[in-house]
Amino acid sequence: MSKPYAEWGTTLRRRRSSPVASGMAMFFKYFGWLVGLLAFVWLAMTSVTEFIVRSAVDAPYDEKLVELSRALADEIRPTSSGVIIRPGAIQLLRSDRRDRVYFALRDASGQVLEGDPEMPQFPAARTRETIQEGAIGDVPVRVASLQIPDPRNPQAQLTVQVAETLNKRRTLVESLKTPSVLLPQVVVMLGAILIVLYGFAYVVGPMRRLMESIDQRGSSDLTPLDPDAAPRELRYLIESINGLMARLSGSIEAQGRFIADAAHQLRTPLAGLKSQTELALAEHDPERMRHALDHIAAGTERCTALANRLLTLARAESYVPNQEATVDLVTLAKDGIADHLPAANARGQDLGFDGPHHGILAAVHGDELLLRELLSNLVDNAIRYTPDGGIITVDVQPRDDGGVRLAVTDTGPGVPADERERVFEPFYRGKDTVSVGTGLGLAIVRTIATAHRAAIGLAAGPDGRGLCIAISFPPRSQ
Repeated sequence: MSKPYAEWGTTLRRRRSSPVASGMAMFFKYFGWLVGLLAFVWLAMTSVTEFIVRSAVDAPYDEKLVELSRALADEIRPTSSGVIIRPGAIQLLRSDRRDRVYFALRDASGQVLEGDPEMPQFPAARTRETIQEGAIGDVPVRVASLQIPDPRNPQAQLTVQVAETLNKRRTLVESLKTPSVLLPQVVVMLGAILIVLYGFAYVVGPMRRLMESIDQRGSSDLTPLDPDAAPRELRYLIESINGLMARLSGSIEAQGRFIADAAHQLRTPLAGLKSQTELALAEHDPERMRHALDHIAAGTERCTALANRLLTLARAESYVPNQEATVDLVTLAKDGIADHLPAANARGQDLGFDGPHHGILAAVHGDELLLRELLSNLVDNAIRYTPDGGIITVDVQPRDDGGVRLAVTDTGPGVPADERERVFEPFYRGKDTVSVGTGLGLAIVRTIATAHRAAIGLAAGPDGRGLCIAISFPPRSQ
């Protein structure tokens, strides 16, 4: 065993669950399949070789058997009582010391006129000689059959059949199965296995080193692999791994920023709750105690809202699209408007719906609870930032390609063009923001839209006033 394979075996015993062990398991699996394939090819070659050898051995003996049948036919003579075969010809058939030769001369009815009565009648062609396999008792034979005219009646036919046992043929075939004949096949098979082993060492060796390099890294080490350190065949794989690690690194960084921001956002209301609780415990004046409790209730409500938003964001990020569940955005929009009408009416805002004609659906694949949350965040965001007496419109329109466009338009201050991408970041608040919120609304909207393979965009409202947030859902067939 060469050194690389010995090293692999040691690694496999020492670290059964390592990537190297997994690679070796793959190696042994495919090597086993390949050895099995080579064994099958060898058996097939051996079978084909034996068939060719038998055919080559049978050819001259069959020709001799046909010649015997012809010679026997030439020695047939008519008599007053029938036909006979000259005794010299019969003695020629009996002269073979290795094999027993049978013969039979039959008339058209199948009756034996001359020959061995124990020889069964074998089917024969009527126009030429035939060679076939048969058996006399339990002994296999080769049979030559010949049709000739009856010398007593040229309109009738006689059948001459000569059968020979297979002793000489078998001896010759076995003599050809000598080591000198089989040895080249064995050498070829061993050479093929060695070439395969070398090929595996050439291909799997760099993969093994690559797996070891990755296995030795720490969980936080996502630096790119060096493509020049691997064979050209593995560079595409390394580039794909590097791309995955870059995406993973970006995701980890985003999660780290999100956790830090979430901790900061929770720390402030929790610190306020602690201060207000301590103040309430120290107060004896009922009015001041009630004032502190009101602050505690408001702070608790903000913490609860923030926690709920964080849970919604986490649920949206882990959502797996379901191609069987469908949601009608028309019904969803009307229900969402009804839920937010009290808040809009309290500020004198006109919250309305614009959609397709009655009975026309605008269905998309998706999760109904998440899509309700998406619409709720859009409408809630519009109510917060639209001045009193403003107009908010929820618009649902089926597209010609089978998709659906959902848009929420308001007459608020809008979002400057240089901030329209950043407003989707968690906890980001614009420079001129005065409304109180968690800073997660639009982040949740984009996460839910992305999970539903929908495109989201921001633009100015009608006449350049306000803001329009539009989400385009793909057709259900996609």
